[in-house]
Amino acid sequence: MIWRSLLLAVLLAALSAAAQAQRRSEFYAGPVFTDSKSYTFEGGTNVKTDTGWGFLLGFAHNFNPKLSGAIELEWGTMDYRATIQPGLTNNPNPVATVNSSIDTGTVRFLGTYNFSEGPFTPFVTGGAGWSYVDTNIPSGLPQNVCWFYPWVGQVCTGVTPTYSTTRFSYNAGAGLRYNWGPNYFVRGLVNEQWIDFGGSYGTASLTQYRLDFGIRF
Repeated sequence: MIWRSLLLAVLLAALSAAAQAQRRSEFYAGPVFTDSKSYTFEGGTNVKTDTGWGFLLGFAHNFNPKLSGAIELEWGTMDYRATIQPGLTNNPNPVATVNSSIDTGTVRFLGTYNFSEGPFTPFVTGGAGWSYVDTNIPSGLPQNVCWFYPWVGQVCTGVTPTYSTTRFSYNAGAGLRYNWGPNYFVRGLVNEQWIDFGGSYGTASLTQYRLDFGIRF
């Protein structure tokens, strides 16, 4: 009986270790906060953004205890005030002021390196992807758009087109992570994201603060 008990204990320990070793995937989500910032464009136009907020979803695969790869989907919004200059010295049009909000959506692929295999570890991360930026400034007259809704049939409404663009973006960040038992983790990080607008402006940078809550499986 003693040997059977010992054998059963060893078997249960091995199965537990194997189950933990198989937790190679992670799903996480959390809020994103973006620093306010001022931008100046060619011709004198300038924009001042307020602190923004958003939400992030991520899925990661752990290649080993220190290295992982992931895909993230991030949405955010921030209010802004813009002073738009006419751009020409003798332009009769006055300076225009716009108060609105910028909506952004980003999909990125990234890698993360943990400096320790223990439950508490610092880490660095970096990746690249694409960012959609919508200024919510009308770019034309309202248009009638229709779609099929499952319960009521065809639905039509007026939609105003806005100035928007999709651009290449990349990021780098660092933070601290804590594995809460075998199944859960939490981490905080500071992330810097760059969006390549090209042209005369070039690249814009955004400083973000995140708190991710995740599950391991």
